Amino acid sequence: MADRSSSWAKFLAMVALSGFSLILGACGVKTHPYPESSALPGPVRNLAQTQEPDGQLWLTWLSPLYNAANRPLKTLDHFEVWGADYPKKGFCEGCPVTYEKLADVYLIAPAPGLLVAEGPYRWRTTIKPDRAYRFSVAGFSSRGAVNPTSWREITVYGQNNPGSIGHFSAVADDLAVRLSFTRPKKGQKVEVQKLAPGRSWATLTGLDETTGGGEDLDVAYGQTYSYRARLLAEENASLAPGPFSSEIRVRVEDLEPPRPIGYLDAAMADQGVRLRWESLSQEESLAGYRVYRRLANETTFRGIGGLIKDNVYVDAEVKSGETAYYQVTAVDSSPAANESRPSPVASVLSAPTEAEPEKPDIADPGL
Repeated sequence: MADRSSSWAKFLAMVALSGFSLILGACGVKTHPYPESSALPGPVRNLAQTQEPDGQLWLTWLSPLYNAANRPLKTLDHFEVWGADYPKKGFCEGCPVTYEKLADVYLIAPAPGLLVAEGPYRWRTTIKPDRAYRFSVAGFSSRGAVNPTSWREITVYGQNNPGSIGHFSAVADDLAVRLSFTRPKKGQKVEVQKLAPGRSWATLTGLDETTGGGEDLDVAYGQTYSYRARLLAEENASLAPGPFSSEIRVRVEDLEPPRPIGYLDAAMADQGVRLRWESLSQEESLAGYRVYRRLANETTFRGIGGLIKDNVYVDAEVKSGETAYYQVTAVDSSPAANESRPSPVASVLSAPTEAEPEKPDIADPGL
């Protein structure tokens, strides 16, 4: 009985404590407060600058993904752009800067299921070639609060338009496009862009400005690509572009012929001259073979038999007693129908037709 009374007393105590907790919850008392500062937007991402030939400058960036507590960001109201400019001569990039507010940039609508749209976000201004600029961008909450770590800064040097590129060409090669351009002057770079089917313009990398050229190997047979180039004036990390060259369209074809045939045999058979040669059936994109013949009284080889699929051919057109010389080439299946170098020459002497034996004259009195 004592044990049951003790258990009942414990149960009543638990109920009382639960009721007290419910009352506290209804009153809005929180045992672990959540600081508002920890929900502020984290750092702005990928702040970059792009200058245009007419002196316009675009700043671009992506929104933060996390708040100050390193949790997924749920609230973001707008961005603020602050800036300062100074004469380029004597500008100290690491010195303190006095900023002034330049613009508010508001959010774009997020995709379904997302709380915040990543962007990119853009802001445009006009800059001068003799000035240096500092810009700073940060994300703000709906109450106008900002996390100090959200600010991202960038330096921009205004520059003169570098002018048009002197020379640019793009020529199809075998599974490649060869690019060439005038080597840039000191303080300049060359930018080459490519437009692939179903894609947007993209800047090529890996070109050699010291030699003025390079190759684009990221191409496919039968596809047409467009290329354009321009000069960029370069000062520190700031690039000011000139106008693009005219676009050059290049269709990539297979220009590499198959390897040549290693051996060729020619021999007489009942139907004519029987030719057999090395099979290249394992070669990629092989379409077939071509047979060429030259007779003893001729000076050039002539094609016979059209495109042959197998590595055996019988020439029934050689006359009795003629000497014939043969060569064979391989042909691929590309639109250009590339043809290999000729095989070694094989020759054969066509056997003359045997004359019928003379029959004896039965009227010969000598029999």
